Amino acid sequence: MQQPLGQLATLCLKVADILVLLAALGLTIVLNYAPEAKMSAPNYAVDFLSTRVKVSNVIICLVLLGVWHGAFRWFRLYEAEHWQTWEKEIGSVTKALMIAAVALLATAHIGRWPTVNILTVAGFALIGGAFTGGVRWGRRFYQRRARAQGRNLKSLLIIGGGARAEHFIQRLQAEIGLGYRLLGYLESDPAMIQERLAGVPWRGRIEDLAHIVNTEVVDEVVVALPIKSHYAQIRDVLAVMEEQGLAAYLLSDFFPQKLARYQALEWDGMPLLSLQSAPPSSWRTEIKRFLDFTLSITLLILLAPLFLLIALLIKLDSTGPVLFVQERMGYNKRRFRMFKFRTMTVDAETQIEALEHLNEKSGPIFKIRNDPRITRAGYWLRSASLDELPQLVNVFLGDMSLVGPRPLSLRDALRLSESWQKRRFSVKPGLTCLWQVSGRSNLSFEEWMQLDLEYIDHWTLGLDCLILLRTVPAVLMREGAM
Repeated sequence: MQQPLGQLATLCLKVADILVLLAALGLTIVLNYAPEAKMSAPNYAVDFLSTRVKVSNVIICLVLLGVWHGAFRWFRLYEAEHWQTWEKEIGSVTKALMIAAVALLATAHIGRWPTVNILTVAGFALIGGAFTGGVRWGRRFYQRRARAQGRNLKSLLIIGGGARAEHFIQRLQAEIGLGYRLLGYLESDPAMIQERLAGVPWRGRIEDLAHIVNTEVVDEVVVALPIKSHYAQIRDVLAVMEEQGLAAYLLSDFFPQKLARYQALEWDGMPLLSLQSAPPSSWRTEIKRFLDFTLSITLLILLAPLFLLIALLIKLDSTGPVLFVQERMGYNKRRFRMFKFRTMTVDAETQIEALEHLNEKSGPIFKIRNDPRITRAGYWLRSASLDELPQLVNVFLGDMSLVGPRPLSLRDALRLSESWQKRRFSVKPGLTCLWQVSGRSNLSFEEWMQLDLEYIDHWTLGLDCLILLRTVPAVLMREGAM
């Protein structure tokens, strides 16, 4: 249960969110329509309110405000932010604002508000995001400053005296603004007991927890015990905290994972712990899919004349189909049919075994610089990277993304010998990637795989945009294209 001061602060934050969103909507409308009406902003605002305030509009507005508040509560934006990073809070605000914007557009349609259109909603989302983010930044700044001065602190007790507990204490002490006052630590193992652990005093045995929480002010505990050897003690600690109605946190780094990120989930009342080493599903991945869909369909329409020209060129140059369709291995090893413009003779696949001794690349891939199977038109298409354009259809269908590790053929994918290389299948394959803009055929297979994993481990929307921008000059300069 929140303390009175925390409840008041949360109430103020809820009111502030509603007020700044209303201010963002009003400011957007004034900026859009005041110049058109040839009125000053204050005069237009007064005129707008005097002519638009009706009982029906007031009722619709109240419903809209309820939806906005519900969206912010849905994304848990009114819970304690002690352990929530600024980046995560802003991500939640962004998702809540997207729902608020859609609700505003729907409400404008129901209420027949001519001043609220797509342009107004876009401006509302941008200005509302800036206002809401500013309010929350200001709250964090004030709270951290107050906590650094010793005000509004929570009392925290550490359970365990090992290396994990010491590391946690050191990290906590480095973040004074989090608002915790360390009471000490409990440890029952004589070998682990020392007078002070990272400057925090020993307060007794773990069995003394019930007595301490009964006689002292303890807001929360953090359990830093190894779960395998201290299961019974952890169970007893959690039982004491549950009985007292106090918060307990359990350090969940149970296993020595180097890359996997932990996330606590709940399904049907059952707690789950998720470990993922690939980018998790979030609003960023949804935006990535939206961009894939919109850009791929746009490019397919714009490049349709070029597609017809290339198809005619292939037909005039050699016999066989225009498209080369091959089964590839994609996300989580799902197989899909990938499309390319045909650049080789029709029997190219059957000749691989006979040409295997000419392979110039190490690893499972097959590559010959002067491949005798390539047609005249195919040589030009490959050097200009135009043979890859039909994969926009795969991006549109969702089998691929604009940016991601290049999809391997089944032959190459099944020959991957190192387990770490197969982590490239944890994301959708792409039309372009770091390897594509870093030399392509000039790099070794090992370097190619390392670049794929570097992309996965450091993926952001900004990185995708950077790779797309670098793809254009890489294609024009034909760097490593053949």
